[in-house]
Amino acid sequence: MPIAWRPATCSARLSIMGWRRSVLEAYVTLIRGVTPTEHQLPADPESIFVLRNNDIGDLLVVTPLFEALRRRFPKTRIVAGIGDWNRPVLERNPYVNDVVPVNAPWHNQRIRQQDWLSALRYIRSSPESRQLRAGNFHIGIDVLGSGYGSLLLMRAGIPYRLGVRGYAGGHSGATATIPYDPNEHVGRMALRFAEKLGVTELPEVRPQLYLPKRELAKCGIVVAPGGGYQEKRWPPQFYRELLKGLRGHNVVLLGGVSEQRLCAGLAEGLTYVQDLAGRLTLSESFEWFAGAQMIICNSSMAMHVGAAFRKRCVVLLGDGIPDAKQHALQWAYPETEVLGRTAIRPTVYNPGEVLNMLCDALENGR
Repeated sequence: MPIAWRPATCSARLSIMGWRRSVLEAYVTLIRGVTPTEHQLPADPESIFVLRNNDIGDLLVVTPLFEALRRRFPKTRIVAGIGDWNRPVLERNPYVNDVVPVNAPWHNQRIRQQDWLSALRYIRSSPESRQLRAGNFHIGIDVLGSGYGSLLLMRAGIPYRLGVRGYAGGHSGATATIPYDPNEHVGRMALRFAEKLGVTELPEVRPQLYLPKRELAKCGIVVAPGGGYQEKRWPPQFYRELLKGLRGHNVVLLGGVSEQRLCAGLAEGLTYVQDLAGRLTLSESFEWFAGAQMIICNSSMAMHVGAAFRKRCVVLLGDGIPDAKQHALQWAYPETEVLGRTAIRPTVYNPGEVLNMLCDALENGR
């Protein structure tokens, strides 16, 4: 492919995306004009609906929002709208009263058919959309902030709606918005919704998971080589070399069913590596992460699970993420070390570099 062709194609794609988003925003504005809207924040709302129909890590990173809302509204019914794949994330969460299914075809990697027609059809006539309307929610929060999310809140008849300005649209349909800031942690930005609703004492910006009370499986190093888009992952051959360098350590491979083949290849012939990919439920995987000494992964849900249990986590970025420092600003935690390309380093880290960095920590049991 000629090098000169790629920028033009990228520019054309951005132009098309911008045109489509403008049309969608105009439609959101039109629907807002015929939708009942409360301009005054309800003093004592009976119910709050929080929309987060995105991927597992996306939900994990904003879980402190539920605690923040509960602090301000101790008697309010707080309901999360999430994809079915995310139900284990909110199991035993004391701040969420209920979970309703929102398997919506936008901004996630679980629903295959994602186009404007599928999204509008879901909003208008899906059983899940009708169930939301029957919920009679007083406040709705579209955490991601998109045109489709805004339309869903309006379709549900929610009179006081919060969204995001400057990201994926939908702000025209919101009663109030928070600004998108690429230099702010995603979890902290989600807590700005709580501030909009009057919360003054915020919880820590850290994912919250609640495990059953039983003994955890203990292991040395958990390696999670899957998750996200392929171009954003550290290369599989690098993971293979890294695993070879971890000989003498107790290593567990974790991943979903889609990572079974990848993990089987990485673990082949390495007797000290226990491959559990595809053999555990999501809840069981959380317990293995909680019992680990250290986690090595891509920028994926594993990073957020590790942070929930204050585990040291080494995040290895692929070539598709151009700035590791920027990525860390939005997604990392105090225990997270993000290794990838930066303005002064044009290449990803290789296995030898990663092993050298891990050597001291592994030898000293940190």
